[in-house]
Order: sequence, then C-alpha cells, then structure tokens
Amino acid sequence: MSDDLLVSNLFSVKDKVALITGGGTGIGKMIAKAFVKNGAIVYIASRNKTAVSRDKTNLDDVANELTEMGPGKCFSIEANLDSKDACEKLVTDFKNLGNDKLDILVDNAATWHESPLTDIPEDAWDRIYNLNVKCVFYLTMAFLPLLEKASKKLVDPSRVIITGSILGINVNVLAPGMTPVKTTSAELDDIMLSDLPQGELDMAGAALYLASRAGSWVSGIELVVDGGTLLQFRLTDVQKVSL
Repeated sequence: MSDDLLVSNLFSVKDKVALITGGGTGIGKMIAKAFVKNGAIVYIASRNKTAVSRDKTNLDDVANELTEMGPGKCFSIEANLDSKDACEKLVTDFKNLGNDKLDILVDNAATWHESPLTDIPEDAWDRIYNLNVKCVFYLTMAFLPLLEKASKKLVDPSRVIITGSILGINVNVLAPGMTPVKTTSAELDDIMLSDLPQGELDMAGAALYLASRAGSWVSGIELVVDGGTLLQFRLTDVQKVSL
C-alpha cells in the first residue's frame, strides 16, 4: 500500500533546498521557520546582515536561531537586490556556498515608502518598482538553471513562490494582504492586529502547501491568505494613518 497520502509525505519539504529573499524578518522569517522545522535546507537573504529588523537583529543570529529549531538548517546570505547585476550576484554567491540546484525560491523581499500615495517622490517609486517588480523577474530568471536542475520529476517539481509554470517549474503568488511587517508603521500594525490576528501559522501553512508534494499540481494561481481582509478590513481605520 502506498504511503503517498500520508501527511508526512504529502506536505514534506525534507532535504529540499530553499532560498527566501527578505527572509530575516516578517513573512519571510515565518516561511523560513516552517521550512527548517520540517527538514529543509534554507538560505535567508537580506540586504543588510547587521540590521534586518526594527530591533537591529543580525541576520546570522536569525539563521542560527532557526537552525536550532531543526531538523533542517538555515544559512544567511547578504544580498542588496537593487539591480539585475545584484540578482545575478546572489546566484553566484549561492553557488559558491556549494549549491548546484534550488528546489524552492521565495521572492519575498519588498519595500515601501511611508507616505500618502500622492506624496511618493520619484526616487522612492523607482526603488519600490526595482525591488518589488523588476528584481522578482530578474532573480527568478537568474535562478532558472538551478530550478530546472532540481525540477526532475513532474510529480514534485521545483517551485517559485512570489509573495504559471516556467519550464515545468511551478510559479504561484502568496498574497498575505495587509500584514504587520518591517515596512508598515507601528500605528498601522496595531490596527491590523486588533482586527486581524494573523499569525505565522497562516503564512507557514500556505507556503508549505505550495512548496510540498501536496501542491505539485498547483501553478499560476494567487493564493490569498488575508483573514478576510478584502471583505472586512475597515477602510476608515486605514485612512487614519499614512500607508
């Protein structure tokens, strides 16, 4: 009798190699923790190794903290993804650490400018567009050869998760809605948490589904995990603070 339908196999990411941009804090760290605790080898990337969160947490310390949660392991990589060259450098650094394939790429790094939309200056918008849009494309294309190498079996292809299918590689978008992260203000965080008590289990569970055998036939979708934000988030509260 086949054991394929056992939860331990269906949702397994054991021994898979994952890279998560913006993995030192917020949603990226939530996903990294889930992968490590389920046996994956995880690389977390951040533009600054010495201050990845509001409390100035060191990226190496985050990686060590997650490794202690094992059985998987976590490693850190510094990567300032502000250009195509920077994306290609991350691939080179990743390969120089002894990796010749990548099972899971989580394009999670993002930025924002804390001001009303009408007041965002051009240089800030350029920075937002470069990281949130252009570098998602450039990084995925740069890692494509390593993703292809890992994507040997149709039943369990490699994955790209962007917080379609490319050459047999599953690509999906994980849409968390308004979630308290480094780029949101403390006041807005309080409003969101009072109405939408989201936890890391929500993001971790969705990421595990998309990254495991259970989600191998899921591609080209947007998986909304927002606690019903689109239906119930009170616009009047959001208007009280600057985005």
